[in-house]
Amino acid sequence: MNTEIQTQQDLNLNLQTLSKFLESAGLAKSLNNEEKETFLQIAQAYQLNPFKREIYCTKYGTQMTIIVGFEVYLKRAERTGKMDGYSVKTEGSIKDGNLKAIITIYRKGWSRPYEHEVHYEEYVQSKSDGTPNKFWKEKPITMLKKVAMSQGFRLCFSDELGGMPYTSEELPTQEITHDVVATVVQEPTQKTITEKQFDAVIARVENGESGVIEKVLETFELTTKQHQTLITTKPNA
Repeated sequence: MNTEIQTQQDLNLNLQTLSKFLESAGLAKSLNNEEKETFLQIAQAYQLNPFKREIYCTKYGTQMTIIVGFEVYLKRAERTGKMDGYSVKTEGSIKDGNLKAIITIYRKGWSRPYEHEVHYEEYVQSKSDGTPNKFWKEKPITMLKKVAMSQGFRLCFSDELGGMPYTSEELPTQEITHDVVATVVQEPTQKTITEKQFDAVIARVENGESGVIEKVLETFELTTKQHQTLITTKPNA
């Protein structure tokens, strides 16, 4: 079955079904009917399936924030068939106040690569005492790279991704008043892929097996090099 058709069928949800979903996640009482409907409409508009953990939300006080999972941007960019690889790196340091992440995206048909950079001081999320929260304290490089990649893909593929909700890493500090663990759908805990498993995946892609790339991106946490190898591998003629 066509992936797009399957996704649309998966999203054929009504408010009653969504309410049951939200109830199981612990936020049914926090969201009013209008907020529930807004969540569903955005999920349908961008074909984001909450049951596959592609979209979720947080509620603090009277403010609801809708968030997409980090991997959504990469999967959607790859799905366009127009991406020809990417790289992401960091320069500088927190100590020197000049840490930044830079993503370079190669798009088919473009004579030059697209580059986008984000600065740590503009996106670090802090607690009430001004110190970085748990995630930005323990993994500042990873968090900043996620911001660069989410923004980079959204800007480089603006027709396909423009207007999509932000990832949790991009949100202002005041919108992340608690860890994004108590959410409608928690981001999946992904496992590391072994070298043997990755080689087997590449072989399946080269053999023309469909749906492999998307499944691997949903299941495993890949390194930047593995990401690029995976999305640039083509079926053998």
